[in-house]
Amino acid sequence: MVETTGRSALGAIEGLGDLSHASVVYTRDARYAFVFGRDGGLTKVDLLTRSIVNRVVQSGNSIGGAISQDGSLVAVANYAPGGVKVFTTDTLKLVADIPATWGDGSQRAKVVGLEDAANGRFAFSLFEAGEIWVADFADVAKPVVTRHRNIGRQPYDALVTPDGRYYLAGLYGEDGLAM
Repeated sequence: MVETTGRSALGAIEGLGDLSHASVVYTRDARYAFVFGRDGGLTKVDLLTRSIVNRVVQSGNSIGGAISQDGSLVAVANYAPGGVKVFTTDTLKLVADIPATWGDGSQRAKVVGLEDAANGRFAFSLFEAGEIWVADFADVAKPVVTRHRNIGRQPYDALVTPDGRYYLAGLYGEDGLAM
């Protein structure tokens, strides 16, 4: 850990798994960080104590994730086997497993560009499928997934506009964006 005011190292946290191309998101109060490792690990870190609160290896390879606007859920984008898993932020209890199936239903796509889309929703792209999905967690026990098909070739990195209205994904396979 590094503090940026004085630019000094505070210490190291061991046991976070494969951090090559890992990513991190922070709770609104900046108390906790969620680390998404390339080994499929999701790790909750307490930044004040510089310690691991909980860690689950939830897939074969994860690429990133997001925390819901209300801070209750953390969603993970998975390359392998392809899909999204959603956990409670307090205990990392699994609440949803959304496989990224496409085509005839036997194919799994890498999930990329997972973003908090406000109002209990997460938006994400299915790379090989050329689709964008929105998972609505208004009822955590019964999430509703809306699939937007044929949005362009190979959507990847994405963002949500500041007003929460639009999800934009870059298209790796062509010159353009999907909105």
